[in-house]
Amino acid sequence: MPLRYFDVAEATRLLPRLREMLGALRRFRDEAMLKKTALDLLWQNLERGAPVLGRLGEEQQALDDVTSRLVAVAREIEATGCILRDVDRGLVDFACRARGGLTVFLCWHLDEPAIAFWHAVDEGFGGRRPIAELPPDEA
Repeated sequence: MPLRYFDVAEATRLLPRLREMLGALRRFRDEAMLKKTALDLLWQNLERGAPVLGRLGEEQQALDDVTSRLVAVAREIEATGCILRDVDRGLVDFACRARGGLTVFLCWHLDEPAIAFWHAVDEGFGGRRPIAELPPDEA
């Protein structure tokens, strides 16, 4: 998929929807992890001879269902054109063209009320700078 470029206003308009999608993604991820742990325990019980085969099938189906929902939300996030960097932090980058056509990333995470930082493509989160320092062509 080609890189989508945002300006600050476009990326900002997407934040409410991203907050919802990231919240759902985290919930589904957490639910999938719990179901996987329960499934692993059932497999251990089966290996010890416990009659859990039917339950194992039910739990596998439940895990498959939540995994499908997780994948659907991840695809929905991807379809926005932003780049999900870290599910735990809710870290998202938005490609942006700065002065002279240079590509940079507007950088935001769930705990931030607005897009307040950007970084160069090769710098990542550690190289974040205030949005006020974004070259003025796109700020």
